[in-house]
Amino acid sequence: MKKITLILLFFTIFANAQTNNYQVGDVVDDFTVTDINGVEHNLYSIIAEGKYVWLDFFYVDCGPCQGSAPTFNEFFDKYGCNDGDVYCLSINLGNDDDAYVEWYEEEFGGTFNHAPAASGDGGAGPVTTNFGVNAFPTFCLIGPGN
Repeated sequence: MKKITLILLFFTIFANAQTNNYQVGDVVDDFTVTDINGVEHNLYSIIAEGKYVWLDFFYVDCGPCQGSAPTFNEFFDKYGCNDGDVYCLSINLGNDDDAYVEWYEEEFGGTFNHAPAASGDGGAGPVTTNFGVNAFPTFCLIGPGN
């Protein structure tokens, strides 16, 4: 019975973590965000280089987000710190400022190099809204063809 409950819980969590506005195969609208270090990241410029873009939608007070942050940063660190085929970018819900997101990264990001993180100060809110994210963390992989 425990296995069935865990399996149902697993599928319920992932069903709720789906984005509402884009389906598999849809072309994603372009966006630009500025990370907490002042660096701009433009989706179409990144995918024009033939890279996949892995987005991590999070918010600072989210326990599961805090738990997944080190794994996301480990992937970022292990696969080239955005110099490889996959470009990692953390997108905040949009209601946290740069200082709070910087604290989050320092507190929960692990000992690896940290993927760029955009806060509400850097334009993350509209991106989260456009993707229709309603559960956190939510991960989205965008291919080079958008």
